[in-house]
Amino acid sequence: MSDDYYGVLGVPRDADADEIKRAFRRVARESHPDANPGDPQAEARFRRAAEAYEVLSDPARRRRYDRGDTIELGDILGGFGGFEDLLRGVFGDGGLFGASPSRQGPQRGSDVLVVATVDLTAAVFGTETDVEFSADGTCDLCGGSGAQPGTYPETCPTCRGAGTVRVARRSMLGSMMSVTTCSTCRGAGRVIPDPCERCWGNGVVETARSVNIEVPPGVTGGTRLRLTGRGAAGLRGGPAGDLYVELVVSPHPDYVRDGDDLVHRLAIDMVEAALGAEAKVPLIDGGEELVTIPAGTQPGAVLRIGGKGASRLGRRGRGDLIIRVDVGVPTDLSEEEEEALRAYAEARGRHVSPPRRGFRRRRS
Repeated sequence: MSDDYYGVLGVPRDADADEIKRAFRRVARESHPDANPGDPQAEARFRRAAEAYEVLSDPARRRRYDRGDTIELGDILGGFGGFEDLLRGVFGDGGLFGASPSRQGPQRGSDVLVVATVDLTAAVFGTETDVEFSADGTCDLCGGSGAQPGTYPETCPTCRGAGTVRVARRSMLGSMMSVTTCSTCRGAGRVIPDPCERCWGNGVVETARSVNIEVPPGVTGGTRLRLTGRGAAGLRGGPAGDLYVELVVSPHPDYVRDGDDLVHRLAIDMVEAALGAEAKVPLIDGGEELVTIPAGTQPGAVLRIGGKGASRLGRRGRGDLIIRVDVGVPTDLSEEEEEALRAYAEARGRHVSPPRRGFRRRRS
């Protein structure tokens, strides 16, 4: 007994039982022959780790080991039963590398993602719409059994309905038993001697669907709606998956969404901005709102109408309608308009470009 069992597992000498067990799980996975193909030393490392765990996990053996007593290991791991019991006790029925294959009973259907486009008005106030898509649906010929009408699935003769089989192999550690998926039924536990001619034994076929969905008020682009159980049909009687509808909001000619607010750009003339005016602004729910433009309004000024924006998703109330003012400069002045502006420039002491060719200033 020349090995330092604490060193083999990489734990301190005062490690508790949980630390020793965690260390063995790690070392066993790293050193197992199946994880090290082509390494002739792997089985020896794996056996040393197993010996170390068997000694240190047993309080009586650990005390004798710590005293330096001789420990006979021949009957600890000698034979298939003891070694398999060791792995089962540490790793559970799932085995060394994870859950063991199990019978594949009913399986949940796949989730389905569909993209639906709505306009801004529908997104603000909510709506109902139909979405169309294709997904697996229960075969209407066999009713999902996968068997031709008048016939039925049968218990797998290889695994006798378990869906798994036990396979033994020999190594220097003795016989090792593993559990694997039955190759005859592929884990289903049953076989279909006469498959359905429509679904070829799958129990599902691709089907065109149309589903009516309710779009709540206040949604934004990218919102995903979930409809439980409206996705692809499950296998072998399993539940259907879910349908996810991702919303795309199409652009609006009059508004841009900004959170719960709607932004409208209002174009006015520079004279209206300078002297003040009134303008009609369209509302998304119909009609118009008369707004006052104060004298001296600057380009980019913001006016706000409370409660006329988008609905708040999942909450009461609406955001605001924000009006951004764009002040336009005329580019097609008549002679009279140009004369008036030059008079204004002169009164303000501004130096401007000379008159256009053919321009005649009126004499007073």
